[in-house]
Amino acid sequence: MAAIAAAALLALAAATAGAGCGAQDGGAPVSPALAGSPAAQAELRPLLSRFANGAHAERIALEPELLAFRGRHASDDLARVATVHLAWIALERGDLPRAEALAGEVEAAGRSAVGDLARVIRGAALRRAGKPRPAFGVLRPLVSKMIDPYVRALLNEEVTAAAMEAGAWTQAIELMSVWLRETDDDRRAAVRAQIGAQLREVPIDHLVRALRAGRATGEVVSPEVDLRSLVAERLAIVARERRDVALAKELLDRADAALGTQRDAIFELAAGAGAARVEPPTVGLLLSTRTAASRRRGVEIAAGVAHGLGLLRPGSDARLVSRDDGGEGSVDEALNSLTAEGAAVLIAGSDREQATEAAKFARTHAIPVLLVHPPEPAALDGAFVFVVGEEPARSIEVLAAALAERGAKPVALVGGDADVRKDAAPTPAGAAGAAAGAAPPGATGATPLAERGIALALPCDGTFDARVLRPPAIRGMVLAGDARCADQALRAAPRSVTIALAFETAIAPPPGSLVATAGLFPLLAAPSGAQPPPGAGDPGAAPASGAAAALAAWLATHPSPPSFWAALGRDAGVLAWAGVQRLPKTGTEDPAEVKARRLAAASAMSTASAELWTTAASGFGGRRVLPRVIGYRESGKAR
Repeated sequence: MAAIAAAALLALAAATAGAGCGAQDGGAPVSPALAGSPAAQAELRPLLSRFANGAHAERIALEPELLAFRGRHASDDLARVATVHLAWIALERGDLPRAEALAGEVEAAGRSAVGDLARVIRGAALRRAGKPRPAFGVLRPLVSKMIDPYVRALLNEEVTAAAMEAGAWTQAIELMSVWLRETDDDRRAAVRAQIGAQLREVPIDHLVRALRAGRATGEVVSPEVDLRSLVAERLAIVARERRDVALAKELLDRADAALGTQRDAIFELAAGAGAARVEPPTVGLLLSTRTAASRRRGVEIAAGVAHGLGLLRPGSDARLVSRDDGGEGSVDEALNSLTAEGAAVLIAGSDREQATEAAKFARTHAIPVLLVHPPEPAALDGAFVFVVGEEPARSIEVLAAALAERGAKPVALVGGDADVRKDAAPTPAGAAGAAAGAAPPGATGATPLAERGIALALPCDGTFDARVLRPPAIRGMVLAGDARCADQALRAAPRSVTIALAFETAIAPPPGSLVATAGLFPLLAAPSGAQPPPGAGDPGAAPASGAAAALAAWLATHPSPPSFWAALGRDAGVLAWAGVQRLPKTGTEDPAEVKARRLAAASAMSTASAELWTTAASGFGGRRVLPRVIGYRESGKAR
């Protein structure tokens, strides 16, 4: 077969004008046929046959004969065929500059079948030189346009590798399917093994998307040429390693016939969705992907939990498994998946909605859940529901009251959750990006925040306009949004406005501003001239040296101080570790033993004592809600 292919390349070069490639892709037209002499054709044909059939060493050994041919037939068009094969030999030797130079020489002579082979060699040289993106750009247009199997094999291997190295995961999966489909029967088993190894490097979410979209299915349904079986096999291994019940169910639903020998194990995993299991010492973390804010919080919480569990320290015994509630799943499914992986304690609740659902799961399944955001008040019942977090509105309420006591009122609230702004005060029309008046006449429904003198509640989803502060003569401003929002508001605010920073405002406090505090948080270097006002702050808070040590430990592995959500995540991690660290060192699926271990973890967390960052308390103290005093401090001199 390879010998026939080599002869085909020679015939194509000598007698036709690009029957298999070239102008088909809309590029420049293929050059006229190469006019090789009959004597040159007769001499070159056996060399190309040996090249096509040869292994690595045999191809390299042909270099002297190809050089001699090119020297004897320098004026013959077939010298370009010899040159491109010399470029291929340079590629096999690892002499990438020479391979590029020789390939470029052939390409410069004009578009042809031989020129396209030269492009394959140049693209391969670029890829092997550590330039996968340029290589992908050179190689991708040639896919499925090369006639010769031995050339096509090189192209498919190199373009797939270039896509992988460039992180173009979707294209890489598509190219694997092409490669597998276009491979000769005698090479297919080896190529399947190569692709199987490459699939281990593809992020799991991309494999799942490919499975859902059907991208992993080749045109031919025979298992040997269908990539779907390899994708399903890889996902089955992941599902079993992670004990991912949701993934196991999806595999059975979408790729049952492609699972092969993995099917029975995946069926058992999917069927055991409600099975109780504990693996030591495992903590489960549920993140939220429902909104941009919850995704941002989730990243910060995850970083804090990892720090609290000591995962970044050498020799840590902790094991953290995580899921999110996005995509096609739900909170209940994600939490079930975490328990199937052996989590004895769960951490969840980056917003009130998820926290409420997680609290219900804790009661239903008798497994301790640490909530990073408080749930609905009615969901607080139960021995397994623990609230680590805080309502974001509480720091805003404390700061608004402090501004009012200083005469800095009316107060404007900038940024923060929409429900918090709604509770604080009516938002005037056009508040983001246009001048606006005060609250509409007749607005009612006073809330604790509104009672603190908040006259305006402004979103931060557009360009902030200082004119919105003027009609009610705003004197104080509470910043509750992210750093971008806070920076906009600070630049726009008049110097006469006193600034206050709520928990989620992760910027350095301007001099003279008020900063919400809880325990050691915020973990920042003490600002020059900072003076906590009488009665403010968290009574009994740890000394500054404790904050400095905590900040130093965090900055050893992170580029900036912890956000409020990261600090809450850290405290949740510390308390979760207290719950799991003394559990037996062997896993169990025995229902009675699982129940006993979950109860033991809940009891241990209830009475645990440790230095926490977001409260002066050392733990729950036998209760289920972490006690916390919200205070404030003044930063330096006036602006």
